[in-house]
Amino acid sequence: MRDIYFVLLIFVTNSKLINGFLFDKQGLILVPSVAFRDHSSTSNSLSSDWILYIQGWYYEENPFHALRMEKTLEVIIQKDLYQNRIKMFTADDKKREDVCIDGLNQEMCIRTDDDGHINNIFTMTNQEIELFRQSGGYDGKILFQVSVLNRNLQAIGDIYLCDDHGITFMSDIDDTIRIMNVTSLMRTLINTFSREFKAVSGMADIYRYWERKYNATFTYLTGAPDQLYPFLKEFLDREHFPSGSTHMRHFKWLNANFLDFFVSSTHAKKIDTLHMFLQSTYHRLFVLIGDIFQSDPDVYASIYAQYPNRIARIFIRKYKDDDNGQKRLETIFKDIPRTKWATFETGDDLPKDIFM
Repeated sequence: MRDIYFVLLIFVTNSKLINGFLFDKQGLILVPSVAFRDHSSTSNSLSSDWILYIQGWYYEENPFHALRMEKTLEVIIQKDLYQNRIKMFTADDKKREDVCIDGLNQEMCIRTDDDGHINNIFTMTNQEIELFRQSGGYDGKILFQVSVLNRNLQAIGDIYLCDDHGITFMSDIDDTIRIMNVTSLMRTLINTFSREFKAVSGMADIYRYWERKYNATFTYLTGAPDQLYPFLKEFLDREHFPSGSTHMRHFKWLNANFLDFFVSSTHAKKIDTLHMFLQSTYHRLFVLIGDIFQSDPDVYASIYAQYPNRIARIFIRKYKDDDNGQKRLETIFKDIPRTKWATFETGDDLPKDIFM
C-alpha cells in the first residue's frame, strides 16, 4: 500500500511540474467593440461625452484539452484539422488576473472575470475622442492597448464609434456572409475546424458598396466563440469586408459539451446586442441582415416590433427554391410591411439602394 501511495505522490508531483511547463503559452484576444454617446445626463440632446466598451479574453493553452478534442474530431469528421483553431478553442480562461488598459488619456488596471474576459466600460470627453480618433468605419475608431502585469504580453484593440445619427448595417456571420451549414452539426464542425473559411458570393462587394454609398458603419453578430476571433478576423480581412465591432459568445470548456455548443441557440445574445445598439443611439437607423437557418428571423421580428421606426430594412438569406422557408418568413414577418423585408441567396440579389 505504501508503494502505491509513493507512486501516486510521484505522479502528482511530476504532473505539477509538467503542467507548469506545458501550460505556459498565454495570450490576449481583443474583440473589436463599440462606443456610444453618453446620454446618462442629457435628454434627447447631443452629449459631448462618450461611453466606451472593451471586450477581450486572456487565455492559456491547454494541451490536454486540445489533444482530447483533436482525437474526438478525428473520429467524427475524419478530415485534416486546423491545429491552431483547436488550441484556441480549448484554451483555459485566465481568471482573476490583473491586466492594464492604456494608450488613451488614462491608464486603468482591472481583473479578468471568471471566464477570463476583459470587460470594461469607461467614459471620454468628445475632445479626448477627437485627440485619439483614427480612420476605421465611417465614424472612426479608437485604438487602445491591454497588457498583463509582470508579463511581456500586450495586444492592441479597436473601439468603433457609433454616433446618434447615421446608419448601421448589423450583420450575422454564419451562413449570412460565411458558409457554415449550421443546420448540420457535421458540416459545421468541418467548416469550423477543417476548412478555410469561405464567403457567401458577392457579400463583401455589396457591403463595401453600402458602406461608401451611405457612409455606414458595420457591426457583426455571431454565435461563434470568441476563442476563434483571430481566425474570423483573418477571414473578414481576406475577403475585404468592412471593419466594425464584433459581438460573439464564449465557450466554457469545463461546463459544456463542445458539440452541444455548436447547436445551441444564439437568440438571447443577439437580442441583447441589438437592444444595446438601439437604446444607446437616439436617431440612428439600422439594417438587419441574417439567414433563415437559425433564429435570425425571430430575433429581427421581435426587434422590429419594438423599434419599427428605427429598422430601415431586413434582409434574410435563404435558398431560392426553399418554398417552406418563404412561408415561414411570411408568417414570422406578418406584422412587418412587405416593403421592409426581402430575401437573398448571394450578394448579387441584394439591392444597391436599400430605400427603394
